[in-house]
Amino acid sequence: MLKPRDLALLNDFLVVCEEGSLTKAADTLNTVQSGVTQRIKRLESAIGCELFIRHSRGVGLTERGELLAKYARKIQALVDDANAEISAWEGSPIGNISIGLPPSVATVLTAPLIDAINAALPRVELTVAEAFSGYLFNWLETGEIDFGFVFNPVRSAGIEITPLAQESLYLITTANNRSSFPTEASIFNLEGIPLIAPSRRHTLRTDLESIARQNGVALNVCLEVDAGHQLIRQILKEKGCAVLAQSSVTPELQEGLLVAVPMTNPLYTREVCLVEKLDRRHSLIQTQVRAVIKAVTKSLINSGEWPGATFKS
Repeated sequence: MLKPRDLALLNDFLVVCEEGSLTKAADTLNTVQSGVTQRIKRLESAIGCELFIRHSRGVGLTERGELLAKYARKIQALVDDANAEISAWEGSPIGNISIGLPPSVATVLTAPLIDAINAALPRVELTVAEAFSGYLFNWLETGEIDFGFVFNPVRSAGIEITPLAQESLYLITTANNRSSFPTEASIFNLEGIPLIAPSRRHTLRTDLESIARQNGVALNVCLEVDAGHQLIRQILKEKGCAVLAQSSVTPELQEGLLVAVPMTNPLYTREVCLVEKLDRRHSLIQTQVRAVIKAVTKSLINSGEWPGATFKS
């Protein structure tokens, strides 16, 4: 049974989890491999089970090791929160914050957000990760990120959802292909044309398919791409069109390489939400970072730097 005196072993355990190797963990911890091995054995003895499976590439977690890692990360987060709360008495909180952004949001938000957090909270170490909305929600649940920007999220236990903005969706095509579409496109204009879209893991795809079914339209998704920049490259190569937010292709629109045709009949929009874990949202560091996120989002939308969006929060 794990006892309070064994909690110090959890740090080594999490480092081994992250590195996937006892040798690499020893380097990170500035010690020798035998020392790390002994501490892991002590932890396994206290728990009463094996935590790692040894293999040729290093180590992997057992099922019970995965369970312990989940709680160890929560303990580590509480320690970080305590340090941040205490340090706040002397000024800016100290700690680590990770934010996950989908490609379209990252295009307009990454640089302003980094600058604003560095200015307002200089002792906060910020990590920004980019992935499609569907992946970010999973990362939040596993504790890999503290905040995520997701689209039209489904309510989930233990997750706080804050609507930030509403974005209009557009038919994105090349400037050369603009004459093939009317001034405003409807769902019926998508009938049969080659479309490039993310996989069905993402609400952008499933919502569009739902609207098409409701209107008796057969979509022709010729290519699935789960990487934002690569998806845009395929549009530029005229492999097909896509339905995206303007923010996804802001540089290309400004350069005149792509054009955005408004989607009407029906109007197609999505809700941009900030998600975070309920058990972390009241910590000082997350409260302050959340305030910066909201302020930057509002400023970008009001200034027109986040095109096609309206502020909601």
